[in-house]
Amino acid sequence: MRAQKRTHPLLFALLLGTSVATHAQSLTEQAAAHIEAGRHAAAYQLLSPQESERAGDPQFDLLLGISALETGRHTLAVFALERVLAVQPDNARARAEIGRAYLALGESVGARRELEAVRNQNVPPEVARAIDRLLSAIDRAPDAGKPSFAGFIEAAVGRDTNVNSATSQNAVAVPGLGAFLLDPASQSRDAWFSALSGGVNARVPLNREWAFLAGATGAARFNGGESRFDTTALDGNAGVSWTRGANRITAALQLGMFEVDDDKLRDYTGGSLQWQHTHDARNQTTVFVQQSRLRYEGTNDVRDVNRNIYGVGHALVLPNDRTMLFGSFYLGAETGRNDLPSGVNIAANDVIGFRVGAQHTLDERWMLFGALAHEAREYSNVDPIFARVRDDNLTSLSLGASYAFAKQWLLTPSVSVVRNDSSINLNEYRRGVAQFAVRRTF
Repeated sequence: MRAQKRTHPLLFALLLGTSVATHAQSLTEQAAAHIEAGRHAAAYQLLSPQESERAGDPQFDLLLGISALETGRHTLAVFALERVLAVQPDNARARAEIGRAYLALGESVGARRELEAVRNQNVPPEVARAIDRLLSAIDRAPDAGKPSFAGFIEAAVGRDTNVNSATSQNAVAVPGLGAFLLDPASQSRDAWFSALSGGVNARVPLNREWAFLAGATGAARFNGGESRFDTTALDGNAGVSWTRGANRITAALQLGMFEVDDDKLRDYTGGSLQWQHTHDARNQTTVFVQQSRLRYEGTNDVRDVNRNIYGVGHALVLPNDRTMLFGSFYLGAETGRNDLPSGVNIAANDVIGFRVGAQHTLDERWMLFGALAHEAREYSNVDPIFARVRDDNLTSLSLGASYAFAKQWLLTPSVSVVRNDSSINLNEYRRGVAQFAVRRTF
C-alpha cells in the first residue's frame, strides 16, 4: 500500500495563513465596495459577524464604523471608530466620522472637537466644505444645558399677479338668477408689494431630556395701489419637548390672528403634537397631529371651522452631503359649527394633501431650493347660492435660491405659482409671485 503523503506542519500553517489573509482582504474589499455604492446595510451585515475576531484592525473598524453610523447604530459606530483612533490618531476619515456619530447622538461638544481637528488638517476642499456645514449645524443647534435664542428680520419686495387670490372673471352665473357682474374688489388684482417680517424662538432646558419652547412671528405686507388688500399676521406658540436618543416629542399650544386692511379677518387657537425619529445621519421621519379653531369676524362666521390634520413626513440627505429631499403627506377635516344664526356652514370639508421638495448646496454661499404642493378639499354641504357641492384642488410650485453674502445675512430671490381649480367657478384663480428678500438671522 502506497503511504499517504502528509503536508508539513510549517507548510500547512503558511497555507492557512495565506487563506485567512486572502479572506480578510476579500471581506474588507467587499464591504468597501458596498459602502462606495451606498449599500451600508449590506456592508454592516457583512462586517458585524466578524467584529469579535477582527476588532483592532483599523481598516476593518473604519468600515464597520461607517456602516454602523449610516444604518443608525450610532453608539456602535463610536466604539468602532474609537478603536481606529487608538491605533491611528491621525486618521482624518475616522475622526470626521466619529464627529458625525457624536452629532447624531446629540453630543455637540465631542462632535465639534473631532470635526475641528479634521478641519485643521490639509483635507480636500469638498471635505472641508462638508465639515463646515456640520460645524454650522452645531452652531445652530441649541446647547443641551443652556437656554438658547434665535430670530430673524426680513424685508422683501416683489410683484404679485393676484394679491387677493380672486377669480379673473368679471361675471358669474347663479342658478335661477342669471349672470351677475363682479365688484372689482372680487376680481383678481395685481400689484407691486413690499413686506416686513420677523420672529424669535427660545429654548430653555429643564433637565437633560425636557425643554421649554416658545416663539413668536409677525409679518406685514403692503400692496402698492391696492392697499385695501394689505395684510398683517401675528402668531405665537409655547410648549415642551422631550428628547431621548434618536427620538424627540414636541407638544405646543398655538394662537394667531390675521388682518386685512387693518380689520381683523380671523383668529385661531390650537395645538400640535409631533414625534421626530432620526434613523441615522441622513434620514429623519416626522409624525404630526394638528388641531385648531378658526373663527372669522362678523358675517364671515359662516366660514368658522375646527381643523384636524394628521400627517407624516420624511427628510433624506443624499450621499453627496449636498442635496436634501423631503416630503410629507397629510389628511384630515375641517368641521363646521352647528350654532350659527344662519344654520348653514359652507366651509366644512375633508382635506388631503402632500408636499415634496429639495434643496441643494452648491458651495458655502449658494443654495437652491424648490417645492411642489397639492391639496384637495371636498366640501360637506351644498352651497346655498350656487346649488352645488364645492370641490377644490390647489396646486403650488415654488423655486428659489439663497446667497449668504455675509455672516448671518441671506439674499433670497424666489418665484411661485399657484392654481386653484374648483367646481364653483367663483373660487377658481391663478396666482404668480416673484420676490427678492433680504434676511438677517441672529
